Amino acid sequence: MHLFFYISILYLLILKCCGIHIVNNVLTEDSGYVKASSIADIMNYTIDINRYNLDLKGITLAFEVKACASVHILLSSSDVKNSLLPLYEIRLGGWGNIKSHLLYRADDSLTAESMYFKEVDTPNILNCNVYLPFWISYTGGHIGYGIGLLVGENALSNVINTNKVEVRGIGVLVSYNYGRSAEWKIQLEVSDKFVGRFDSCSMDNNKADMAAVDDIQCPSQIECATRCGLSKFCMGYNFNGALKRCELLWFISDIVTDIPHHMEAGWRFFSKCFNGITACLGCYF
Repeated sequence: MHLFFYISILYLLILKCCGIHIVNNVLTEDSGYVKASSIADIMNYTIDINRYNLDLKGITLAFEVKACASVHILLSSSDVKNSLLPLYEIRLGGWGNIKSHLLYRADDSLTAESMYFKEVDTPNILNCNVYLPFWISYTGGHIGYGIGLLVGENALSNVINTNKVEVRGIGVLVSYNYGRSAEWKIQLEVSDKFVGRFDSCSMDNNKADMAAVDDIQCPSQIECATRCGLSKFCMGYNFNGALKRCELLWFISDIVTDIPHHMEAGWRFFSKCFNGITACLGCYF
């Protein structure tokens, strides 16, 4: 069980994350000919890319994918892959890599009345051997997707859905890809809300190798945690009780693919947690 350390502070602490993104590397096997318009339990075919329930309200998603054809990204109102609930499907490179579509599905009835569909011509939008970049944005019922990593540029489609589905889960899959798998590099933005909770991820004698914002003498762990909590630059800390030393830490890059550690007696790394206790970055990788 993770060791949670909670600081009681009289006011709510809000951390501005300065655009920290977590990168997921995902491999999806060819699922055969499946799509949300014809498969009721479509979410069961997907791989969940939001393992730690990051805040998905007003989501912007940047990703790169290497595939021959027909990759799908599903934005669901369920966080447990319940295909009965409303969802969006964006399919890139369908029909043998010549068309892409945006589909809204209100339920799993598969009736024409329960779905909205918009298709565009996108010849050779995917490549079997090269990672190509795309983006998706969703806020307040307005969903769009396009080519590149700059959200809003080179849009392929934009739709306003007045139902304003709250996105709680994201799944990816590849279908009819000539029997080949698809490789993904997907960036998810971390919620900027921090309420004073840290997690050590149960790693004794472990020290994180991150950029040090400060290296100070601290008589107690709670003082070290409080200093980190009050700093918008601090994303976690190393603490050594015997030495009474506290290292306040920050990521070297705003795109996080790993948090390197090394074994060192007496030290323990704690990372800030977001979205309650679910998104503790030190435990993510």
